[in-house]
Amino acid sequence: MEEIVLRKMSKDEFENYFQNKIERFSDVLSENIHEQGDEPSTKALKQLKGLLPNGIETPNHHIFDIQRGEKVIGFVWLKIEEEKKSAFLYEIYIFEEYRGKGFGTETMNHLEDFLIQKEIYYFKLHVFGNNTGARKLYEELGFEIAGINMLKPLSKK
Repeated sequence: MEEIVLRKMSKDEFENYFQNKIERFSDVLSENIHEQGDEPSTKALKQLKGLLPNGIETPNHHIFDIQRGEKVIGFVWLKIEEEKKSAFLYEIYIFEEYRGKGFGTETMNHLEDFLIQKEIYYFKLHVFGNNTGARKLYEELGFEIAGINMLKPLSKK
């Protein structure tokens, strides 16, 4: 079996990724964020542009294609704060047809090796509560809950 490789995205690949990310993030926001205000697509664009004001050239952000052989099977977006010895995983995204085959675990192991080489001691991420597949993966990899946001929808009585 071919091993996966994390390959830094080109500017053109990033432009495609960013447009795709806006759509996917908008869907996630509409499912998980329960508040009035901007449309999910507007909110997604604002947040992503805020996080990546210089696109792929934004300092400390590392955006990779997950590649297996000649095929790209997903994406990784990571921010490293060397002074804090910490990294935050913004996204690991495995294309639907490659899920459940161990590629998420393999990618996370590659990321851990990458971070250890950079002398990063803390690896953080956020996962929505209803994303049970991702939560299971992260728990199996040794991630622990650092905090819990809770929500109760209210209606007029």
